[in-house]
Amino acid sequence: MELKEYWEIIKKDRKVFLGVIVLIILTSIMYFSLRPDSYDVSLALGITRNGTQQTTDYRYDDFYRLQADEKFAETIVEWLKNPRTVSDIYSKAGMDVDDRSLRQLAKMLKPEKLSAQMVSVSFSSSDGNSAKKIAGAISEIVSKNVETLNENQNEATWFRVIGQNPVIIKNQGNVWMIFVFPMLFGIFIGLWAVMIRHYLK
Repeated sequence: MELKEYWEIIKKDRKVFLGVIVLIILTSIMYFSLRPDSYDVSLALGITRNGTQQTTDYRYDDFYRLQADEKFAETIVEWLKNPRTVSDIYSKAGMDVDDRSLRQLAKMLKPEKLSAQMVSVSFSSSDGNSAKKIAGAISEIVSKNVETLNENQNEATWFRVIGQNPVIIKNQGNVWMIFVFPMLFGIFIGLWAVMIRHYLK
C-alpha cells in the first residue's frame, strides 16, 4: 500500500484519528492536574574533623587524613542505604514507615559520595515542610551515629558531619510531558485505530 493510500484512509476517518489524539492529551492534562504534589530534595553533608593530628610532617597527616575521609564518606553512604538508618530518620522526622518493606526502605534515600568531604542525599517528599524535617533528621541521625562510633575510641580528631540547607524543588509537569509526548503517542495510537477500523470494514 502506498503512502497516498494511507493518507486517504486517515482523511476518511480523520474524526477517529483526531479524537484519539485529543482524548490522550486530555487524559494527560487531567493526570498532571489531579496528581498529588511532590517535591525533589537534595541535601549535602559535609565531612570534617574536630581537629588536626599533631605531627612533624604535615604532609603525612594530610595524606592519611584524606584516605580516612574517603573511607568514612563511603561508610556514610552505606548507612543511608541501610533500612534501620532510614527507619530511624523518618521516625525522627515524625513519619510512620512501619508499612514499608526492607527493600522499600532501602530505596527511599539515594546517597552518593561526591568527594572525600561531601556526600549528597536525594529523596522525594509529599510536601515542603516534611522535606525540611526529613533533611534535618538525616543530619541529626548521621551525626549521632558518628559520635557513637567515637565513644570508645575518644579520638580528638574524630569526624564531624555538617548538614547544609537542603534544596527543595516542587515537581511540575512541563510542556513536553503534558502535551508533546502524549500527542506523539496519540498519533501512534490514532494511526493504529484508523487502520484497524479500515480493515474491519
